[in-house]
Amino acid sequence: MKNVFNASRWPVVLAGWIMIAICSRANSSDLQSGELQVKSVQGAVAYTSDQSTWAALRPGMTLSPGAQLRTGPGSSVDLDFEYSGTVLRLRADSLLELTRMDEAVADGNVFIDTRLDLTAGSLVGSQRKLEKPSTFSIATPNGSATIRGTEYMVSADCAVTCMRGEVAVSASSSQGHSINTEVPAGFSFSPVTSRVAPTSTANLAGFSQDIQTVRVNMDKMGNGGGRNSNPGDDPDCEVSPHKGHGHHHHHDHGHDGDDNNGHGHGNGNGNGNGNGNGHGNGNGQGHGNGNGWD
Repeated sequence: MKNVFNASRWPVVLAGWIMIAICSRANSSDLQSGELQVKSVQGAVAYTSDQSTWAALRPGMTLSPGAQLRTGPGSSVDLDFEYSGTVLRLRADSLLELTRMDEAVADGNVFIDTRLDLTAGSLVGSQRKLEKPSTFSIATPNGSATIRGTEYMVSADCAVTCMRGEVAVSASSSQGHSINTEVPAGFSFSPVTSRVAPTSTANLAGFSQDIQTVRVNMDKMGNGGGRNSNPGDDPDCEVSPHKGHGHHHHHDHGHDGDDNNGHGHGNGNGNGNGNGNGHGNGNGQGHGNGNGWD
């Protein structure tokens, strides 16, 4: 696998670009914090906004930067980051901090800068494709993962599995060496071996139900018309920076839950019915109901 930039530097670079955009377009730019919505809660899940007082997390709540979430044994919580086109499932025995959730708007373009700190446990997520310099990163005690248009699983030890798209990993080896690598679809990064290797069936089986739930939630986010989503969007659709969406294409998914998966793209007609031709490591068939979006 080829080496890439140090992913941990991207938030600094992005912040600089955002500030340049803001300073040069003072009359047409805005910087604000995004929010996430708690979609569903399974078992015992708590949160804190002041790092001292914990309360039970409930579906429908919204959380802002600085909040922390904690899941108990056998528990999980599903989260929607509509401002960046992201859905996550925080798995059992996990601790996650919403460190940074920034949006910068300049001349109609939206730039996203999100950082989450995962200090225990693991999470599974799906991210619609972000155009540079936007970034979505997950920091762990042993390194960080920069998420591109991707389906993935990240653990607090910086183990990364990519089901779709690509994840850039920056970590430290057991000998203290810096590791910068890319994890493509169907592969996993192991912090123990410091290597990227094909994902085993046993690895996928460990969170197959979680990724299926994340996929369903991503589809619902698209149908719900979030700020950076369109009906039928998939993770390959670029959502940032953008100036709105003036044309419609109908996208359908064909997932086989194993590697880069078949993904059907169909040309939607007035009834939203189209046959998609699969591409990837599987055959996808496109089918959709509703109006084609253009």
